[in-house]
Amino acid sequence: MKKIKKKSLVLFLTLIFMVMAALPVGASQATSYTYTLDDQDEMVRTQDAYLPDKTITDLGLSEPSDMVIDENNIAYIVDTGNQRIVVYDLNTEKVVKEMKKGTINSDEFTGFETPKGIFRTNEGELYIADSGAKTVFRFTKDFEFVRRYDKPTAPIFADTNYEPSKVAVDSGNNLYIVSEGVYAGIIQLANTGEFLGYFTSNKSVLTPQQMFLKLIYTKEQQKKSEILNTLPSTFSNVYVDRQGTAYSTCMGKGNDLLKKHSTNGTNMFGDVKTPSALTDVTTDENGIIYACDSHGYVWVYTSQGEVIFEFGEQAEDTDISGLYSSLMTIAVDNKGNIWTADSEKGILQSFNPTEYATTIYRALDEYENGDYDDALTDWNYVLRLNQMSVLAHNGVAKAYYNDEEYDKAMEHFEIAGNRDGYSNAFWEVRNKAIQKGLGTFLIIVIVLILLKVVISFVDRDKKIRKAKRALGKKLKNTPVIGEIGYAFKCAKHPIDRYYDIRVHKNGSMIAATIIYIVFFGVYMLYQTQKGFIYQYTKVEDMDMGAVVVGFFAILILFIVCNFLVTSITDGDGTLKQVYMIPAYGVMPAMISMLVTIGMSYVLTYNESFILTTIMAIGVCWSIATIFEGLATVHDYDFKHTVLSLIITVVFMLIAAIVVLVVIIMWEQLKDFLLTVGKEIIRNVTGS
Repeated sequence: MKKIKKKSLVLFLTLIFMVMAALPVGASQATSYTYTLDDQDEMVRTQDAYLPDKTITDLGLSEPSDMVIDENNIAYIVDTGNQRIVVYDLNTEKVVKEMKKGTINSDEFTGFETPKGIFRTNEGELYIADSGAKTVFRFTKDFEFVRRYDKPTAPIFADTNYEPSKVAVDSGNNLYIVSEGVYAGIIQLANTGEFLGYFTSNKSVLTPQQMFLKLIYTKEQQKKSEILNTLPSTFSNVYVDRQGTAYSTCMGKGNDLLKKHSTNGTNMFGDVKTPSALTDVTTDENGIIYACDSHGYVWVYTSQGEVIFEFGEQAEDTDISGLYSSLMTIAVDNKGNIWTADSEKGILQSFNPTEYATTIYRALDEYENGDYDDALTDWNYVLRLNQMSVLAHNGVAKAYYNDEEYDKAMEHFEIAGNRDGYSNAFWEVRNKAIQKGLGTFLIIVIVLILLKVVISFVDRDKKIRKAKRALGKKLKNTPVIGEIGYAFKCAKHPIDRYYDIRVHKNGSMIAATIIYIVFFGVYMLYQTQKGFIYQYTKVEDMDMGAVVVGFFAILILFIVCNFLVTSITDGDGTLKQVYMIPAYGVMPAMISMLVTIGMSYVLTYNESFILTTIMAIGVCWSIATIFEGLATVHDYDFKHTVLSLIITVVFMLIAAIVVLVVIIMWEQLKDFLLTVGKEIIRNVTGS
């Protein structure tokens, strides 16, 4: 019996191994991580969006630099090192044609020199940018030579370098050319070869040092200065989709390295998160944007420029599918697969989208087509796969918004950190609440007015009013409470009230200390407890210790330094009075913060100017009050008050630097003493 069981187990395991051996072997796991943006605009890991599929190494490619794929999955690959164009059928995995010298039946075409860019029009015509030949070649869909676009003869173009590296063509057969060494922008030529101008250009970004020098230098000095001679970012590629929309990529720094252009060349994107070395861009039939950079990363965006995915990695000395030495070009076939070419390794690499990616693309397409219910279903499925997907929460929120379920839209917009969307949904919710509660509000107002009239009629002897005044007088005469309330009077009449502080008629250290503590509490509420639309900092992201120490350190530094400065410059104020001056002047700023906190829960983005105005009034009022307090207590005029404040700030900076140096030296001394102590212990114990 045991032998029979043993033989059965062996037979069962043999069958399992045979079945596994018969299954096709394919990529089942990504060779790099996929990332997306979180609600803090930081890249975070997410589910795999694409898996490596085919790695084609037998085409003999040398430095492939560009590629396009037509609607029939025919790839046109620019094989720069071999001076040819490879036409490759992705379905049959066979080379259809090689475009090079000797294969084109034309006496005018003498071959490619350094082909670097290619574009295929909707009609099937091919345009190849050749920087070595300094021209753009044009061919029919049957690979017949049509013409070449050499350097324009326009006088304005005479001194411009013309070495086309990338090319794109619109529906009117106007050419958009990226030329090496040209910083003025993308060259635009008419179908006839006439120079039309620069389609778009980049602006130079000045550093703070350059901005300062430009401010103080004369025009002649600016022309001679090498520091101010800053060139704009160069364009690395240009692309026109089937609808005629132009896209461009740049290399450099900034948030505008990927652009989507209107017909006049204006960038329709705002800030777009991109790498610094973009090399190519393309789109699929649904408007999804695909870009790549030379460091081996693939970036996928929505048609509005929102980051969907980023994956890939650079691995120069490792031959792993999906990792690159130098990623130069990207294209998408009619099945949604991504194709890329490694310039150094000379290989083609494809990626298949996972269910996670295809569901997101389908949801985006459904939303664009107005199928909000289907989009909501797909976005909820994405959330089951990744509960913190910002893109999915935004998608769910937009679907709810279009279905007029604004409360649910607000919830998902908040999770996604989308304040614009939240503001729009909140406006609708608030509008409904106002319409619903307007009657109740009016009734309450009428009741309060009638109540006031009744009280005035009943209280003919003004007993209630007298009792109210007596209570106020009693509170005023209460030592600490009255001295705290004195801050309100300082805000109304700073000269008179600060004069009372100067002659020791009012104010106290205890009251000032309480005001400082309350003001710090209000400041922390202002920093952490505003409504979502206006609350940009999360409490968990704040260094509370640094905030507390920084707040009181600056306050103490100001008080001490101002007292020392005014003592030198014949100021009359004592240290106690200088301590009280800021406390009795911050009341307007404190009130404006409290009002701003409250109103931030009922105002939308469009009404942000109200909060800005309130804060500006409160802060300016407090600054003016404290300024007047310093002038009054120290018996200064305007000029001396300003001078004393400037010197105070300088002293504060010097003190901060001294403290920083002492801290650094103490850390070094502590490390030295610990090292010496350990060495002594080691020598004594012999271990």
